[in-house]
Amino acid sequence: MSTTAAQKKYSIGVVFDVGGLGDRGFNDLAYQGMMEANHTLGVDYTYEVAATTSDFPSLFNAMIEKNVSLIVGVGFDMDQVINQTAHQYPNRLFAQVDGDIYNVTNIVAIKYQEHIGSAIVGALAVAMTRSDKIAFLGGVSTGIIYKFWNGWKAGAVWASDYLHKNVTLIKQYAGSTFNYFNEPSAGAQIGQSMIAQGADIIFTAAGGTGIGTFDTVGHYDLQQGWNWTSTSAPPVFAIGVDANQDYYGTYQFFVQHSNTSSSYKAPSFILTSEIKKVDLGVFNVMKAVVDGNFSNIWNNPSTYAPSFYNGQTQLCGPTGDQPCHVRGVYLLGLAQGAVGPTPMTYTMQYLTPQATHVMAQITQGILNGTISIPEDYNDSPA
Repeated sequence: MSTTAAQKKYSIGVVFDVGGLGDRGFNDLAYQGMMEANHTLGVDYTYEVAATTSDFPSLFNAMIEKNVSLIVGVGFDMDQVINQTAHQYPNRLFAQVDGDIYNVTNIVAIKYQEHIGSAIVGALAVAMTRSDKIAFLGGVSTGIIYKFWNGWKAGAVWASDYLHKNVTLIKQYAGSTFNYFNEPSAGAQIGQSMIAQGADIIFTAAGGTGIGTFDTVGHYDLQQGWNWTSTSAPPVFAIGVDANQDYYGTYQFFVQHSNTSSSYKAPSFILTSEIKKVDLGVFNVMKAVVDGNFSNIWNNPSTYAPSFYNGQTQLCGPTGDQPCHVRGVYLLGLAQGAVGPTPMTYTMQYLTPQATHVMAQITQGILNGTISIPEDYNDSPA
């Protein structure tokens, strides 16, 4: 930390999305980023948790009153309130995870290549399925979840062609309101339906709703006679999202309810998780504030051409066929290690040589540009 930074006390204030803390994913990762800023940078912290989206205005007003150095909103559903508050207080600094407000000098939108990470785990699912049926559960039928779906679908289609397999894709959204990011009972019911349809791998991009799906998968596997002493793979795998949720399917966590990470041991019925390092984004923007580099991170990357969802794809250029270059985007993706599968600590024993090869091929192809994964914020059929 610089001398100037050490002389001034900085603070971070975070407004957590509906679903709150304890979702073992999106919100919890933002919390980790906040705490890392506290531990590493010495900044003070405060936070508010939204029960419903109608809470957002009052919670952001509370952050303004607390006079924190950086206000972070966690979730795309905060676009309107962050835009309004930032314009009302132009000298205050804001960041938004999954934000869609650009070119506003006091807002940084922290964005991720979720479609890329989803494509890799989609390809993995195709390589690992034995029933040739795999499923996607989205929490809410909205733009960013469509982005997960389209990426996962593209990876699955690529792997199906590459391996000459005929794999059926099953898709369902839990609901249409943001509360469906925190409906474990809905996740459990949908998981049961997907298993009944023959799916043996289910990818959940559903926040806390996905926890219900995990429970369904684990109980189903046990009912089929699988347990943690088996040398064969479980009948059905789940794939987590955002945080590394692989531990959830271990005996120590699922049966003994241990919260001690050092106690978790292989195997697990959660094959992998499509990580999205929300913690890294929150921490890095706070560090930029402490280092006096907020304006630099706001300009980085200045040449990135997003096709972000904000009603329609932004197009510029003389003929309207070129994506706009916008400022205020902080993009984290595959190259930064911010998206993609986990190391599969608890399931490596089940990974086939074919699956390892497929993941390596699609990852290399994405990085060298020979495989293109669409960044598509619109729904598409399975």
